[in-house]
Amino acid sequence: GLSQRWKFVQRTVRNTGPLFEPLEEAIRTKLIPAICGKNVSPIERRMIALPYRLGGLGIQNPTQTANREYLASCRITAGLTNLIYDQDMDITKLDKEAIKKEKIELRKEKDEMLKEEVEVILQQLDDSKKRSLITAQEKGASSWLAALPIKRLGYVLNKQEFRDALCLRYGWRVNETPAFCACGTRNDIDHILTCKKGGYVSMRHNALRDMEAKIMEEVCKDVKTEPLLIPIERDIQGNSAQQARLDISARGVWSSNEKTFFDVRVTHPNAVSHRSKSLQQLYKQNENEKKRLYSDRVINCERATFTPLVFTTTGGMGPECERLNRRLAELIAAKRREAYSDVIGHIRTRLRFALLRSTLVALR
Repeated sequence: GLSQRWKFVQRTVRNTGPLFEPLEEAIRTKLIPAICGKNVSPIERRMIALPYRLGGLGIQNPTQTANREYLASCRITAGLTNLIYDQDMDITKLDKEAIKKEKIELRKEKDEMLKEEVEVILQQLDDSKKRSLITAQEKGASSWLAALPIKRLGYVLNKQEFRDALCLRYGWRVNETPAFCACGTRNDIDHILTCKKGGYVSMRHNALRDMEAKIMEEVCKDVKTEPLLIPIERDIQGNSAQQARLDISARGVWSSNEKTFFDVRVTHPNAVSHRSKSLQQLYKQNENEKKRLYSDRVINCERATFTPLVFTTTGGMGPECERLNRRLAELIAAKRREAYSDVIGHIRTRLRFALLRSTLVALR
């Protein structure tokens, strides 16, 4: 809220960039350490200045934004300025379409500038930090930062949880954690999120399973968790166990009364075995593995459809999972008569907090 005050000064007064240096010094040495729990390097400061959707925290550097804000303000208000110079009182002469086009053009220029900044930052980060920034840019991964802290919905984090979440986001070391895991391996974030000991991997899986089922219940019928599959009497491809179960089943997702089975997987993109793969390759690999296990059995024995739901520990979703949640958002938006953009944002936030809370438990 306070930043809007100095933005007004930047937009109305020329060449104010150097005057904001004491403010930037306070932001860098006091505000950011108070939020993050650590001092940040110059490259990390540039990273934090990026907007949420590009992996940052939206804490801009006022010395760098001053000139851009002033020039943008001049371009948007040029028509009004000319009327004032001419002492013309007829405000209807103001070309609102030209102003709208100018704003769109400025938005495009800003997006291009931010993309170039991201590329420069990525070139200066090591492989691990680079991977963390890329995963933080996935759709929905930053929704926990932009959400209002509504206690009823579970969108509230205490100070330690918030700082731990930032460490997970950027691959920073988590303070006051044991040097070694209970399994005997040296401890770090990547090991914490892949170690099977303690049941924390299952906890993340179950949290997402239950949340997806809860979202489906509003617009689907016969929603069940861990449904037992029909026993098979012939050879099939994939899992042929007689007591096999999937994570969720529901009717009416893709078409009326059609039954669909879902199976959830949560993978850690920064695990040693995954670092050489792009996120797209990682999603495709995990989705194909699930389909090989269950698709033939569900289609030919259950006479239903199968959708794998692949998530990453950093908050990303695979293409099939994203498609499902867009479909649920369409159904819920139509039922509630609400905007689709609001509903899909709410779904992503609910899923992100379910994953984040179950992930933070493993750290401590």
